[in-house]
Amino acid sequence: MKLVLDTNVFNSKKFCKWLINSSEEKYLPAFAYMEYLYHNLKKGNTESMVDAFLEQMNISVVPFGRDEAVEAAHRSIENWDFSENARDYAIGATAIKLNAKLVTNNIKHFKWMEGVTTPDELIGK
Repeated sequence: MKLVLDTNVFNSKKFCKWLINSSEEKYLPAFAYMEYLYHNLKKGNTESMVDAFLEQMNISVVPFGRDEAVEAAHRSIENWDFSENARDYAIGATAIKLNAKLVTNNIKHFKWMEGVTTPDELIGK
């Protein structure tokens, strides 16, 4: 199974431990990587520390390109909330284009798409 991870999933130590041992294909969209790196830089961590953490869990950062942009624009047009949720549309569109399950703690931000789960639901808490 392919998993696309939202930034907030790294707040759970239990889920991070699961990610380390999981053989699932794990992806972090470039927008989520930007958010995660930003928060870590604010805490005094370095880019290399963040990259090592992601590498330990075998998580690949995937780019945001034209196909994802088109998907995000089409998905957001129905909801009229693009300016408030552009990053979430970008993250969700990445999951859609990869045919992956999106893992997030903010299910309500992704009500416009299918295949969304929380970390706890995924690992069977």
